[in-house]
Amino acid sequence: MKKIFVLIILLPGWFTGWAQASSRGIIIKNISIIDVQNARIIPNCTIFIKGDRIAKIEYSKSKKITNADTVIDGTGKFILPGFWDMHMHICWKEDMSKLFPVLLKYGITGIRDMGGSAVVLNKFKQQLKNDPQSGPMIFGAGPILDGEKPVHADFSAPLTSGNVRKVLDSLYKEKVDFFKVYSLLPKNIVDSIAGYVKEKKMSFAGHVSEYITPEEAAELGQKSFEHLNRLEDLQTDTGRLSAFIKTAKSMHSWLCPTLVIYQRKSEIARREFFEPAIYKDLDTDLKNEWDLVKKNRQNRIYTEKDSLRTQTRFDDQKKLTRYFYDHGIPFLTGSDFAGMQFIYPGYSLHEEMALLQNIGIPPFDILKIATLNPALFFGLTKNYGSIKKGKMADLVILNENPVADIRNTQRIAMVIKAGKIVPRDSSTQTF
Repeated sequence: MKKIFVLIILLPGWFTGWAQASSRGIIIKNISIIDVQNARIIPNCTIFIKGDRIAKIEYSKSKKITNADTVIDGTGKFILPGFWDMHMHICWKEDMSKLFPVLLKYGITGIRDMGGSAVVLNKFKQQLKNDPQSGPMIFGAGPILDGEKPVHADFSAPLTSGNVRKVLDSLYKEKVDFFKVYSLLPKNIVDSIAGYVKEKKMSFAGHVSEYITPEEAAELGQKSFEHLNRLEDLQTDTGRLSAFIKTAKSMHSWLCPTLVIYQRKSEIARREFFEPAIYKDLDTDLKNEWDLVKKNRQNRIYTEKDSLRTQTRFDDQKKLTRYFYDHGIPFLTGSDFAGMQFIYPGYSLHEEMALLQNIGIPPFDILKIATLNPALFFGLTKNYGSIKKGKMADLVILNENPVADIRNTQRIAMVIKAGKIVPRDSSTQTF
């Protein structure tokens, strides 16, 4: 049965006559602040934005408003910090910057790029430095670090005992934010990476190599584990699972489960290809790749056993994710856009949040995972992750309460990036 998802995109004129903030800033009156840090909703607040910062917050219903370029009546609406997609691949092609406005319209004001080009990464960073309102903040790894014969040759830096220091030094000079490790790194190379990041006060994140165990990766200080890669190996061994959790917590490791990719794999196995309206506007190279996957899958003979196998894996991933949540491993939300077919920029992060709710994680915790946790992960809590005086005005206003149902994160009324209102188109997209 075909699934229909509806995202209402605000029609122009909802806030009639509003203009971009200039010298006198923005005032948002009578709005409910979602305090993700303390899991509470604070009603009837007035937020004053000056430049790119939150200048003041009044925690009472405002009766008198001082002059401002833009006054927003937030009655009946909810405001929270901008969302982060902590697993994307957008820095592999310069014209992918055309997706920046798309991401902002979905409320995503920060991303972590998990493998691409360091040159493109730095060009995007420079663009955003020059015009912070043009797109989400980006932290990136540059090329993926993999073994001598990498899985993804086009976007990887092959490492050997002879070149590992040279490659890491090169990426360090390119000012990548962290290193992305992958599946075919020999243990001695992973050891070298772990030693290097300790020396340079950096971090590494990604897949667990086939040549080490998840427990060893945690012991070496891998900062985040993506897609539950290799962690599935622990699911039937409670002793190893407990040992991994103990080590991961002691090393302050994080988990980015990307459940949406396993949902998509199970759909593809049933020959269900998720193609919302946004599909037609995607990068041509991506569409060609996805069309080829679709063609190959449609021509392949599938059995009920094939479909059951992918669905079982999806179910197992959900159970394992819930287990890690229950045992205190901190989470990040990510979609794996451009790493997995039929995953969509912006929208699929909201899918991921809905899946976390489906496995029983409370909406307040999901909101914290998608907003505050990235700031904690990157050490940015002075400026991001909550709505407080002096913090960056990267904000999302919602028409409905996401604590009642996390799917209300899709009911976006307005996005503010670095103190300016993000323009919205007039379309209503049905997914």
